[in-house]
Amino acid sequence: MSRRSTTKKSSITKIIASIVAVAVVALGGFFIYKSFLAPSGDKIKSEQTYIASDEEKEYLANKFKGLLATNSETVGYVYIPGTQLDEPVVQTTDNATYLDKRFDGVNEPLMGTVFMDADNKKDFSDRLTWLFGHARGSKVVDHRMFKDVNYFSRQEYFDAHPYVVIETPERKYYYEAVAMIIVPEETAFYRTSFDDDKDFEKQLGIIYDTAEVKKPNVKVSAKDKYLVLSTCREEDDTIRANLYLRQIPDSEMSDFVKQHGESLQYKPTRE
Repeated sequence: MSRRSTTKKSSITKIIASIVAVAVVALGGFFIYKSFLAPSGDKIKSEQTYIASDEEKEYLANKFKGLLATNSETVGYVYIPGTQLDEPVVQTTDNATYLDKRFDGVNEPLMGTVFMDADNKKDFSDRLTWLFGHARGSKVVDHRMFKDVNYFSRQEYFDAHPYVVIETPERKYYYEAVAMIIVPEETAFYRTSFDDDKDFEKQLGIIYDTAEVKKPNVKVSAKDKYLVLSTCREEDDTIRANLYLRQIPDSEMSDFVKQHGESLQYKPTRE
């Protein structure tokens, strides 16, 4: 082989080696990006934000225009499909005013209005949000409000009504029933803030583990947000029924609405 051919072959070899080196570097960089820098599918999914449709926005705007005109402290509306629970939600600076104050502003003992805990954020963004309401029962003619919450202490009723809907002026939130517990009126479970994720998971874990009526195989997570519907028991004024519900996160909303949205549309039951 001549010196010229040897030199030519050497040059080609160098070119090929350079191409290979560039390819290796490129592949290595791509691997590093995919493995460490690029957002994972789970991360992208977890950061999804629910955007209400134009139809939903129009529906909510019309509904809350009337509600806010009646009571400026309106923060939401709660209903449970298939039940008589169908109520506006208010919030004020204390947890006593709306025990007797009706939604229209008239004071009437035992009637009141469903209200959010004064320490909660009114946009339902807290990890644990409390709504309180009378069960009423036989003491008054109108048995609506939170009377149906007490029925969730029966497993068959709990299973038959798995979802609760919260409407706000901006959007809807959907919740799934997780556990129903009966507790003393002064229970330590009444909290709106927690030290950290561990503290939150510990309390929710105790509630779920001790509940006799619950959705099976639920793993409590500090990543989730919860809602509690709390009401009294007619047989004993010193105890309360607390229905715990997990908010469907935005990352699951698209699939959830496709599957259940139509069946969870608002159907008024108020007279």
